[in-house]
Amino acid sequence: MLRYSTRLFLTSGLLCVCSWAYTITPYVQEGLPSYTDVTTAPFLKIGTGFYYFENTTKNWFEAFASCRQMSAQLISFETVEEWSLIMDYRRTIKDTNRYWTSGTDLGSEGSHVWLATGKPMDINVWTVNNPDNYKNNEHCDELGWRPANSPTDGLNDVACSAKLRYICEASPPQTASFIIW
Repeated sequence: MLRYSTRLFLTSGLLCVCSWAYTITPYVQEGLPSYTDVTTAPFLKIGTGFYYFENTTKNWFEAFASCRQMSAQLISFETVEEWSLIMDYRRTIKDTNRYWTSGTDLGSEGSHVWLATGKPMDINVWTVNNPDNYKNNEHCDELGWRPANSPTDGLNDVACSAKLRYICEASPPQTASFIIW
C-alpha cells in the first residue's frame, strides 16, 4: 500500500512539475480496456453488464437495500438481449433459483416499472397469466418462477415480503487516463 501511495504521489508531483512543458489531457472511457488486469469481483461480467447473484434470501426491500450498499441496483431487464444473456447464463450453470428484480407496481397497481430506472417494463417476459396480483398482495417481481407444465421460466409478481435470492446490477466501470503530449 505504501509503495502504491508513494508511486502515486511521485507521479502526481512529476505531472505538476512537468505540466508547463506538456499538454495533459484527461480521458475517461466506459468499461475496462482489454489491456488492464482488473477484477470486477464479486460482480460477473455478462455481455456488457456487471451482475452479482446473491445466494442468501431476503424480502424485496432488504434485497433492494443490500444492492444499494454495493453501489448497485436490483436487476432491471431493459432489453430482450439483456434478458436473453441472463437466462442463457442461468441455463449454463443450471440455475433454477428464483430472484428478486427491481420490477414493481407499488406506485400504481397494475403498472409495473423497473424501480432502479423508473422506466416501464417494455419487454414481455411474464409467465403465463402474469402479472396477476394474486389475493391483491403481489407487487414485487421475481425472475425464475416456472408454472407447472411450462418449459420456460419468466417474471412473476409475488408478495414483497417473500424471501428470495436477488441479482444486483452495477453500472459499468469507467477508466480514467491522462494523455501527456
